[in-house]
Amino acid sequence: MQQTYRKISEDFQHSTETVWRCFRDVLHYVRCMDYINLPSSNARVHQKISEGTIHAPFKDALGVIDCTHIPAFPDLDTDSLTRYRNRKRMLSQNVMAAVDFDGNFLTVIAGWEGEADDNRILRRAVENGVIIVPPGKYYLVDRGYANTPQFLGPYRGRPYRWAEFHARHQNQNLYECPEDLFNHRHVQLASIVEETFGILKSRFKILQMMPKYEYKIQVKIVVACCILHNFIKHQNSLRDVSDESSFYVPAEYDIPLGDNVGVGDLRVNNIQTAGNLRDNIRDILWATR
Repeated sequence: MQQTYRKISEDFQHSTETVWRCFRDVLHYVRCMDYINLPSSNARVHQKISEGTIHAPFKDALGVIDCTHIPAFPDLDTDSLTRYRNRKRMLSQNVMAAVDFDGNFLTVIAGWEGEADDNRILRRAVENGVIIVPPGKYYLVDRGYANTPQFLGPYRGRPYRWAEFHARHQNQNLYECPEDLFNHRHVQLASIVEETFGILKSRFKILQMMPKYEYKIQVKIVVACCILHNFIKHQNSLRDVSDESSFYVPAEYDIPLGDNVGVGDLRVNNIQTAGNLRDNIRDILWATR
């Protein structure tokens, strides 16, 4: 990255300090762009889940929520660095995002330590009002999250990965029970979040090899890349976006540590409602297969 700065400074005949200052200014203004938007309660039903499609029972889904890891270099002492080591023992920040079924980011929560539990990040986002789910709506989540009325997960103990369904298809025994069909339809929709993360990292190589900037700058870079991703899609599709912008970057040292939140911590009081919602969708899918 220093070589890049030197190359830019030579091309434009300015000092590397000026180049760095311009980089920070551009980063700031990109983050002010209004291209990350939470859907409202009257958001249109996406064509993928509209009436007449095989995913119509999911008509109240707003999108998909999941986490991804971005390489990080926090400027901390050796003991504190352990908080940023993910399951692969690599230093990273855990970034949670909600995306719609077109692959646009609806909200981005960056800056969490690599070891942070996904449920813990989601719980904090809900508590802080960063993720707001309109009444009657919900987001799809994978089986690592708790199943609630606002965050609809698949059935555990049943196939969920693409490879599992592909192997069954070869044996012409795709669905052994209604839960299998639900999980297949669920993952068909939920896969958009992994696809979006893949496009983001491929488009912005800096997310694959983050420079050793100040950690707060690294966090801002992730959010800026997500904004630019939406901007590019917006320019390509000329779609309108709402005025309700939402992106959230927690202060580096304000994140409480050590409270390992379990799956049950995200459950709402009326847990039966979550089960009923998922079971109702399951039954509709099975009856209309």
